[in-house]
Amino acid sequence: MSPSSAAAFLRFTFWTLLISPAVSLTCSTQKFNKNQVFSTCIDLPSLSSYLHFTYDSPIATLSVAFVATPPKSGGWIAWAINPKATGMVGSQALVAYKNSTTGVPVVRTYDISSYSSIVPKDLSFAVWDKTAESRSDGSLVIFAKIKVTEDLAASGKINQ
Repeated sequence: MSPSSAAAFLRFTFWTLLISPAVSLTCSTQKFNKNQVFSTCIDLPSLSSYLHFTYDSPIATLSVAFVATPPKSGGWIAWAINPKATGMVGSQALVAYKNSTTGVPVVRTYDISSYSSIVPKDLSFAVWDKTAESRSDGSLVIFAKIKVTEDLAASGKINQ
């Protein structure tokens, strides 16, 4: 599969798996503090969240911004990829929350190896530029760049 075909397939897969055509793209009006711009944005209505992403096929890098509101004050949000399966076990998670002392939002990585063992750990793939942003509406944003592994890039899909 050519790099441009893989990128197109990746976008198509995200689109078809995550939203209904009847859903309007309210995420398209969202702006970020550092003026980041993403090529694709989709609403995730069942999660009351939004995913913005750009896939750079020549370097197999996925840039993401995941926007969600914690379910309670002092809560957290998470976005995860499972590179091997479709369930939670095996997921590689980015979790954002506000530091309880400073109030500054932070991002941590978690390797979800089982339902009983959820501990901070480096992910099984490269991830960098991990930051979080707190918004005036109470939502948090997770920003990250992810190196898409060769097998996932070849398949053109990512389980999230």
